[in-house]
Amino acid sequence: MPRVVHDQKTKYEGDELFKKLCQEHDIRYTAVRDKSIEERRERFTEDVKQGHTQITFVSTGTNISLQFVARGLYGDKLQSAPSKEQVDFDRESGKVHLAASLILNGVCVKFVGWIDMDTLNGKAQLLFDEERAKKEDKLMKESIELAQEKQRQFDERLWKEQQTRKMNEGALAQSGTS
Repeated sequence: MPRVVHDQKTKYEGDELFKKLCQEHDIRYTAVRDKSIEERRERFTEDVKQGHTQITFVSTGTNISLQFVARGLYGDKLQSAPSKEQVDFDRESGKVHLAASLILNGVCVKFVGWIDMDTLNGKAQLLFDEERAKKEDKLMKESIELAQEKQRQFDERLWKEQQTRKMNEGALAQSGTS
């Protein structure tokens, strides 16, 4: 099953959600809401350093799970910790800057934003991720081609079986009349 839609760029440019989220919006760390702010800060920092976090775009209520540590096909970590490009605690005092690629509604996007470490609120936007979109499009095309080839092989095998059955039925009918 393909992970992306055909013509991602058109969907990104035409979809109302993406039209909103391509602009900078208020965001909020949304995990462990039942804990104190101190516990939430600690958990946020721990989560981000481990390579993931939960963020909500306040204006739309859009919840996203960010992954900063690349994972393989079966969920195995391909890197041990987020890079400085993905998670930067040093760029601006009291803030952590975040960047992560993800697929949202079948479109490759890049989350770019920051969170204030005191309030756990910040600003972010979703940008179209052209590079990843090309890779995912290639994977989608390969997946479709493979599925079409398997279908062609199945149809060919089925046709041969049907022809063999018809020949056997014809042979049985002829031997029964002799």
